[in-house]
Amino acid sequence: MVFSKLKAILGSGIQVDTLLHEKHVVPGGTLKGEVRISGAEVDAAVESVEIEFTALVEDDSKGEDAPGSVHDYFKAEVSGKFDLAKGAAHPIAFEVQVPWETPFNNVEQRPLVGGMKLGVSTHLALDQALDKGDLDWLTVEALPVHKAVWEALEALGFAFQETDLELGTIQGATVPFYQEVEFWATEGEFHGRIQELEVVFVAGEANTDVVFAADNSAELLAPDLNSTIRFSVPTASTDVVETVKAQLTQLAAQKGV
Repeated sequence: MVFSKLKAILGSGIQVDTLLHEKHVVPGGTLKGEVRISGAEVDAAVESVEIEFTALVEDDSKGEDAPGSVHDYFKAEVSGKFDLAKGAAHPIAFEVQVPWETPFNNVEQRPLVGGMKLGVSTHLALDQALDKGDLDWLTVEALPVHKAVWEALEALGFAFQETDLELGTIQGATVPFYQEVEFWATEGEFHGRIQELEVVFVAGEANTDVVFAADNSAELLAPDLNSTIRFSVPTASTDVVETVKAQLTQLAAQKGV
């Protein structure tokens, strides 16, 4: 269990403690916790309390060494208006669904290479003023479909290199960034035909779209269509080797290799 203390707000002496019951979550799963608000020096009117999901995102236009920026991509209200009496405590238990499009930074208990950070913060609206607390970082486990595609690529001779978040919205997505998972063909039938493969997922409850970009010199948001292919598989998929092989074969044919 993890405690996060947020700073006092507007000189009113309010203390906000957020307790997450578990920091290891999965897209589409449930984040559980409790927000504990207490210690006001005077009576206060709280307008709302929200849990915000955030991500540290790179912006390639600023260069590879530029620091990432934190982007909020989903808000869930866990409390509406209430009055907080001087010195009183007000606990708020919450259960919030983790957005399906949340990137993953862990596969089978293995942290991924890259600087990607994912987290949540508590957002308090008090007497028409706003305050956001410090971030609690999260470990987000890959979905079955993520693991299935990953395992299929490894079976076909690809090796994982790294993953990061890039600023921009992929078609069909709702978040202002996308996760790139980079593989290299080191052996097998695609070695020598495809060198670098970038993989992007647009996850949903029923189905997940997968984008493959092979040796793509253009931006993924405006790719060379000969080097890019997109297909859909059930989010609960556990074996997609034949599907992935067929898509890679078509992709290699598009590239003329």
